[in-house]
Amino acid sequence: MGIGRVLDHQPEEVRSAVLKQAGILSSIQPELAFHFLLIFPRLLQSIRLGDLGKWAGITLDIYDREGLDPAREFILGMERHPLFALHWGRGVSFQDVYGILSNYLRALGREDIVLEEGKSLYTNITGIYVPERVATFKENEANFLLYKIMVTHKFGQIRLGTFLLKWNSLSALEHFLAKHYRRSLSPNGIRSLSRLFHLFPEPKLARDLFILADTMRVEQWMSRELPGLHWDLVDLKKELAAMRGGIDHLPPRTQVVEILISWWLSGRMSSSPDPVVSGVARAIADLFLPLTQDRPSTEEVAHLVSEAYMRMDSLPVQYNAAKSIPYVGVLKPDEAERGRKRRRESLRSKFQEELSDLIHELPEPQEIRIELPEMEPREEREEKRAQKQTVPPELLVNGNPVPVPEGLQRVIDEIYEDLGSIPSSYLTVTNEMSGHNFRSLVRHPEPQPDQTQGTAFAFPENGEGIHAMDEWDFRRQGYRKRWALLRETVADEGGLQFSDETLGRYSGMVRQIKRQFERIRTGQMLLRRQKDGDEVDLDAAVEAYHDQKAGLSPSERLFVRVSRKERDIATVFLIDLSGSTSGWVNDMERSALLIMSEAVQVLQDRFAIFGFSGRTRKRCELFRIKGFDEPYGDVIKRRIANLRALEYTRMGPPIRYLTRKLAEVEARTRLLITLSDGKPDDYDGYNGDYGIEDTRQALIEAKGTSIHPFCITIDKSEHSYLRHMYGPVNYIFIDNLAKLPLRVPEIYRKLTT
Repeated sequence: MGIGRVLDHQPEEVRSAVLKQAGILSSIQPELAFHFLLIFPRLLQSIRLGDLGKWAGITLDIYDREGLDPAREFILGMERHPLFALHWGRGVSFQDVYGILSNYLRALGREDIVLEEGKSLYTNITGIYVPERVATFKENEANFLLYKIMVTHKFGQIRLGTFLLKWNSLSALEHFLAKHYRRSLSPNGIRSLSRLFHLFPEPKLARDLFILADTMRVEQWMSRELPGLHWDLVDLKKELAAMRGGIDHLPPRTQVVEILISWWLSGRMSSSPDPVVSGVARAIADLFLPLTQDRPSTEEVAHLVSEAYMRMDSLPVQYNAAKSIPYVGVLKPDEAERGRKRRRESLRSKFQEELSDLIHELPEPQEIRIELPEMEPREEREEKRAQKQTVPPELLVNGNPVPVPEGLQRVIDEIYEDLGSIPSSYLTVTNEMSGHNFRSLVRHPEPQPDQTQGTAFAFPENGEGIHAMDEWDFRRQGYRKRWALLRETVADEGGLQFSDETLGRYSGMVRQIKRQFERIRTGQMLLRRQKDGDEVDLDAAVEAYHDQKAGLSPSERLFVRVSRKERDIATVFLIDLSGSTSGWVNDMERSALLIMSEAVQVLQDRFAIFGFSGRTRKRCELFRIKGFDEPYGDVIKRRIANLRALEYTRMGPPIRYLTRKLAEVEARTRLLITLSDGKPDDYDGYNGDYGIEDTRQALIEAKGTSIHPFCITIDKSEHSYLRHMYGPVNYIFIDNLAKLPLRVPEIYRKLTT
């Protein structure tokens, strides 16, 4: 049958749905539409007609990420393709339970751990990666429980420090094993678990023994902290034990590990045809039994694994890796080590930033020295490492106790969890590293683009502080998942000369605006025709008198009451820093921000200022000029003064990111005011209808969270795109750039009164 006849004899409902999705596919890659039209009759035997849009979206996601060939394979493979099975196969998909599991992970107490899909179940300390779909059991309730236990197990590994071996305390064991098995010692710089496993002739065997021992330790923690879930796990383990295969065909060492796994899952010790194998398995089970009763450290687990491995020395060397336990997954020590370093560096930076906030308001002596009150000896802490560390409620700043704020307390908790103490290098702040200068000195420079090459660098998707944002593709009527990479950083500071000159030049206008705003802040509203009040409402009284004279019943509402209207407003100002704002435009933007900030201070409204720019979807820059919790003062003035025109105008990602931030602020009125000089535009095709429609969709999302978006534009071109993006009354055009500094506060006043 030719392509022109494929829709013959199809019901109108099917024809309409198929043509719609074919049009979407064709607008992006015609070949995808061609293959879709050929296979759709078979496709509709496997999915509902209403799922065609979802199916087309997945096809285009594959095309975006991997290219034409993988997308074609998805279309033609249908049920045989893993992604098809993920969405339309049996079991529970990660997408179905992501929200529940994310909330559960936060409830466990660590909001900084990301939860994502992965090809296998593992953790790298900063994230937990789970399979795309769980279909181990017939009942989806059991599959969901398995998902939950997967997340719990990985969290337990992070919480108990599975990947944080203290090699100083393992030095004797390391040298013994190297000599016993004639193995070379690893360089001291290698800190991951791989260093332990490679001390043995068969690292995979050491790894599997460690996984089992560590799992016993994690489940002991679960029994203490999450007893209800642990009881559910006990029942689940018995079902998992019944699913494991026989062992007769396996090498002796693999038989031992399989017997141990089955024993741990079922609670019963099976046997091997070889009595020696059975004896070794029972000996190791006895060796591991204390893991279910005590609170062992990771170093103690390493010692037990070493003893267990040596119990197998008498067995033939061959070892085939045992099948992993579904809720345990695999170990990726090197990834965990990289994650540990990233987390440690992040915690150090967070600690110093929180510390800078703590000492920011203190006098600026020649030296600021911060120290923790004396702690208990390290040996005693080691005995208690499975218990929550007791962090002192105060720091000593120049010998004076200062209470630890909640944010800093959380960071200290995590550093203690990792290191057992605060390194002295974190605590000493000298000379210029006091007051507001401290923050700039603890920030770490980011790699800069190589200007000589004419190309800009791209952010790594899993880099520190990088946020992967969805983007709306109007052609497919769906999102490109995790398409744009955005990074928020603090804007650099300049001098105070620009702010001093600007506020001096506009001093008369600033005073006038402040007086207007002061009247708004202290303004009173007269409520007339009230039953009680501060004075008589003369109009109502005269009317009541005439009613009574006419024989009518007079109204009792004869008073005027003065009412103060409380302001409860939070506003984000989003400033376009694209290349087209250079020169005078940039000067006027900065002047407007300064005057607006001076005015809003009078109202005591909460506000934040961000600037945005970037180059391609892989580098969207968002600069925090003023956060909601930062006071307006010289630091903010310095940041405003240092703003410069940069590159392109990709508006969707920063709007989505700031929508999330603003949605977290408790306020009766929330505004997102954008100051821009033109249409959305970026280097990689983010222009025309695509850029406008993505920005419009981001604004619709903002409105859906009760945020009111508004745009102030100085674009002299035709403005129908603004009407389409913001709506007819949610933007304003300023035709005289010189008026911008004075119009912005005026617009804000009208929007908030």
